[in-house]
Amino acid sequence: MAKEKKGFNYTLYALIAFILVAAILAATTVITFKSKYLAFNSEELAVNYVDTVAQTGDGYNAYKFTLSSKSDKYGDYIRKYYMYPLIYPGYEAGMDGDAFDALKENGYDTDAHKSDATLKDNGTLAGQLADRMYPYYVELMKTYGWDNYDAVYTNYFNRLVEERKAIFGDDYLSDEVMFTALEANVEAYGKALTGTEKELAADEKTVIQEESTGLYQVKYGEDYKLTATAEPAKAIEDLDAYKASLNADVLKTYGVEIDDISAAATVTVNVTLEDGTVIATVDVNEVKIGNTWYVDNTTTSTAALYAIMTETGFNAVAE
Repeated sequence: MAKEKKGFNYTLYALIAFILVAAILAATTVITFKSKYLAFNSEELAVNYVDTVAQTGDGYNAYKFTLSSKSDKYGDYIRKYYMYPLIYPGYEAGMDGDAFDALKENGYDTDAHKSDATLKDNGTLAGQLADRMYPYYVELMKTYGWDNYDAVYTNYFNRLVEERKAIFGDDYLSDEVMFTALEANVEAYGKALTGTEKELAADEKTVIQEESTGLYQVKYGEDYKLTATAEPAKAIEDLDAYKASLNADVLKTYGVEIDDISAAATVTVNVTLEDGTVIATVDVNEVKIGNTWYVDNTTTSTAALYAIMTETGFNAVAE
């Protein structure tokens, strides 16, 4: 029986960036919790992976269902391979712990690199940084989607270093700075697709979020609904050939050895409108390690989903 999951501007004030991040972190906790239990069912796993991307373009959090999160918390993986090399010059993933501790003494996340602007920022400048980074994030989504996370992280964080220095006038950099901007952009991109409702603060006067029309609403109607549905999983019969096609070096960065894989399968997931119209189809490749299934992010393409978001005149900028 098919498995189903049904679902559902960046013109916010500077301080709202932090409100957005708080919402994302809460959502991240839910996704992480769900992924631990969905991983025993290949079809449910595939549906949730595709649905996470389809509903809001959130390939970032979809990685929590994948091999890349097998051994490390996903945030730690990003720190080790993309953040620490920028925060601690000379850092290399897997380096000796004592050598890393020595680098930390003079890292860009130390107080010595904080300007008055950084010390006194109440969130306004941090919001400006997220605001300035957003168009570039959209450009990366149009170019790569989230399948090529290496290109996204490398390009995004290199640009962020430049933009932050221009705004704050110093070299200070931390994982919090980097996650805050990125996750605000991820959230903003999603809201540009789905649209937003007007939200007021506790005083019932201050507007903390304006109403906006999402690009999905423009394309599919104000009350659109996307549904991700899995076809029965198909076992990959020639497991040895599949494993031989994988990049062992990439898997090692996930803490995975090719021989750890005991089975593989492909689950076709269709994303449909309420009237049954299929708007995208994704073949999700999965591998099994122990009793747990993981989306093989090295061979699964979500390009069909991002194609929906980046059609002509459809650039993830809310009205």
